[in-house]
Formats: sequence, C-alpha cells, structure tokens
Amino acid sequence: MTSAEAYRVRIRHNVVVAIEPCDAAEATHVPETKLEVTSQLAANNQANGCIDGDYFFADAKLARHFAKLALDYLRRLIEKSEEGVEAWSAEVADEWHNPLFPSD
Repeated sequence: MTSAEAYRVRIRHNVVVAIEPCDAAEATHVPETKLEVTSQLAANNQANGCIDGDYFFADAKLARHFAKLALDYLRRLIEKSEEGVEAWSAEVADEWHNPLFPSD
C-alpha cells in the first residue's frame, strides 16, 4: 500500500463501533477485493461465532461501505432471531435457543 494512511473498521459484539484512520503500518492486511474482505469476515464468524475484528481498508469510502454491510448483517441476524422467537410456542417446547448462535 503506497498511502501513509489506511482505515480500520472495528467490530465488537457484531456491532460496528468505530471507523478510524490508522497508519499503514498498523494495517495488518488490506484486502484488495470484496471477496477477500468477505472471506475474512466469514472466517472470523466461523472461528468466533461473531464477526468481531479489525478490518482494514485503503480509504474511507471502502471502510464506510464495509461498515454499512456489516451493520446490515447484524440487522438481518436480529430479524431472523425475531422470526424464531415469534414462531416459538411454549406449548410445543419449553425453551427456545437461537440456532444462529453457538450454544453455551
């Protein structure tokens, strides 16, 4: 990366908590394609059960676009969870566990 600056999108508890500039030296890996960053997000989700992590981008526009996609992921996760709770019936099963999250 030739620029002296990169942007970091911080995600904690599946929520975007910051979009911030950082030194290019801090950017451990700046993905060059959408597929590459999507693969990183999926790998974090598979390994940790969440999309938490620091994601690096070459510019603010790409970082903002990714942050919006990550927030949309969270919105869809909440909607699917809400649908599951709505479909649950205590008469059929005593408890409900969200199948989208690992059990404790």
